[in-house]
Amino acid sequence: MLILPAIDLLGGRVVRLRQGAFEDPTVYGTDPGEVAARFREAGAERLHVVDLDGARAGRPVNLEALGRIAAVGVPFEVGGGLRTLDDVGAVLALGASLAVLGTAAVARLELVAAACARFPGRIVCGIDAKGGEVAVAGWREGTGLTASLVARRVREAGVRLVEYTDVARDGMLTGVDAAGAARLAREAEVDVVASGGVASLDDVRACKAAGVFGLIIGKALYERRIDLEEALLLAKE
Repeated sequence: MLILPAIDLLGGRVVRLRQGAFEDPTVYGTDPGEVAARFREAGAERLHVVDLDGARAGRPVNLEALGRIAAVGVPFEVGGGLRTLDDVGAVLALGASLAVLGTAAVARLELVAAACARFPGRIVCGIDAKGGEVAVAGWREGTGLTASLVARRVREAGVRLVEYTDVARDGMLTGVDAAGAARLAREAEVDVVASGGVASLDDVRACKAAGVFGLIIGKALYERRIDLEEALLLAKE
């Protein structure tokens, strides 16, 4: 199982939000490159990076911070505000291995399909659910759609990996929705990375037992509730 340490960027700093609320971020670092290097030294094989400013602005914003992360040399994926093919190309050109489309997965399936065609194997879709409803635009807008429906649509557009976040759990350290992620994988016939609420190594065990493809870990790493090396070892056992 793949473990992805998370780096959320807001104003060039590394932060974590509670349930997607921008008003009161917790700052964990001012140098994203330094944080990425720390994860690399612990053995991370891929990082999950979110441009929170980009998610609000509808375009990539933290380009300098992304460049700092790229310079570390560990593969990383990036999402947040990718609404055009040029945006996707820009973050890939900066050094990202994968681009994560979120709002586009709901509102612009033609963009998802075009991105998959132009950048084969490098497009992931993020599906964020709030109370069972997919949310977009930095989790601020509901869509009336279920996660499984959106996942099936993006699979048909060419996506083979989706990242599922239960927004209500995100940043709350209440435990990840391993069962929901596994159910989504079965219903949509795609690989699923789970995210949101990871609190301990028990969440790693739960996702692995459920057959989830991967797990994004954020606040639990920064709060030292999970040791990354231990999580990586457990995931590989």
